[in-house]
Amino acid sequence: CITLVAETLDAAARAAGAPDGAVNWMTQVSLDATQELMKHRDVAVILATGGMGLVRAAYSAGKPAYGVGPGNAPCFIERTADVAKAARDILAGKTFDNGVLCSSPNSVVVETAVADQARREFTAQGGHFLSPAEAERLAAVLITPQRLPNPKLVGKSAAHIAAAAGLTVPEGTRALIVPLAGVGRDYPLSIEKLCPVLSYYVVNDWQ
Repeated sequence: CITLVAETLDAAARAAGAPDGAVNWMTQVSLDATQELMKHRDVAVILATGGMGLVRAAYSAGKPAYGVGPGNAPCFIERTADVAKAARDILAGKTFDNGVLCSSPNSVVVETAVADQARREFTAQGGHFLSPAEAERLAAVLITPQRLPNPKLVGKSAAHIAAAAGLTVPEGTRALIVPLAGVGRDYPLSIEKLCPVLSYYVVNDWQ
């Protein structure tokens, strides 16, 4: 995918008058080659997205670097929000490419004042809320002992994931939504999930 994008960018740049070599990409990719590229004297700034190993390598290259490790982005629905639009946008972000992008929403934080309305909107727009027992069954198949998403379920649809966990969900379910009381090791579904599963929190206010 990256090679195809780079080739397309290169062709467009040259058609617009850019010199040959303005856009470059690696054809044989390895961690060693990536580290050599980052250390090269002609590289002035590094933008690295990926796992923590890659980010650490970028920060150790001896030049300005922007590193982005795992995503796990939260979305906050504040009491003055357009709740219907917020639910629509969050579900659109979570279901695009079945949630594999690191910028994809991974959790929803809702103020108590609009919590009931938010739940209705998410449900009306294809979100399915799980019970605590269902959440446990989902966590058992979705999260590995290493606290990572199960590769077999990454990028799969909500219906596929539900079936893998032995859950019954309404037809047309776009995302599985799991109410949680906290984050961290005691809440395995609070990690970045890379699929259409959202952790869901209700809080009194922004503080």
